[in-house]
Amino acid sequence: MVVTLDPEGVEIKFVKKHISFDKKDVLEVGCGEGRLTFQYAPEAKSVTAIDPSQKSILSARRKIPKSFVGILKFRVGRGEDLDFDDVSFDLVFFTWSLCCTDISAMGKAVREAWRVLRPRGVLVSIQPSLQQPFHSGMAAYLVDRNFGPVPQEDDAYAKSRLALKHSSLVERRFALVAEEEFPNYTYYSSERELLKNLIPGKKERYRMLGAKAKEQVREVVRESGIKTSKGIRTQETAVLTVLRKAEAPSPP
Repeated sequence: MVVTLDPEGVEIKFVKKHISFDKKDVLEVGCGEGRLTFQYAPEAKSVTAIDPSQKSILSARRKIPKSFVGILKFRVGRGEDLDFDDVSFDLVFFTWSLCCTDISAMGKAVREAWRVLRPRGVLVSIQPSLQQPFHSGMAAYLVDRNFGPVPQEDDAYAKSRLALKHSSLVERRFALVAEEEFPNYTYYSSERELLKNLIPGKKERYRMLGAKAKEQVREVVRESGIKTSKGIRTQETAVLTVLRKAEAPSPP
């Protein structure tokens, strides 16, 4: 495999530092192919994991061990439109997904999480931190040749944080339990693979650059990674937010 995400398991260790999955009914929103799901599912009472990608859900289903049949379910679904009864889960887990929701629907996704949570249930969110390593995003900036507007993904990260804060501090639906940043490592087998992943969706623009501009992009890519025995390692700073459900009075 040319790309390996978090082989040390740093991510799940930080999650379990702040919450327990033991004997809980869990809803995971944005499960992808189950990368994180399979790491905590053995501890839970039940896990329902949803993702808008049917391809990812089909892939995840093929990986379910026989011992998990009936306990772990993968379904196509979106966080802003949950097809579940009120007060159905002990824990709702946004795994890098609230920040990928349409900005206009982020608030609804958080309200939906509140609706399906049982009294004093827990909402957990993992997303990129607003404070990233120095070289983060620079390859994409250089390809666009535009350093003015806030990049779309950065704006989404900020808006998803605001959605959590608004639901908690203004609507009073949640109370903060814990919040912590941690490093998230990805390993690439080659500089070529690293370049391809640091400029997603911008390949055509990269091809149109002149030789000098391309070399500038490659130089930033080289500076972004650290060579290790496992491959070229890059770091992203993630933030884990843990909120507990509260009874929601009418917003002021």
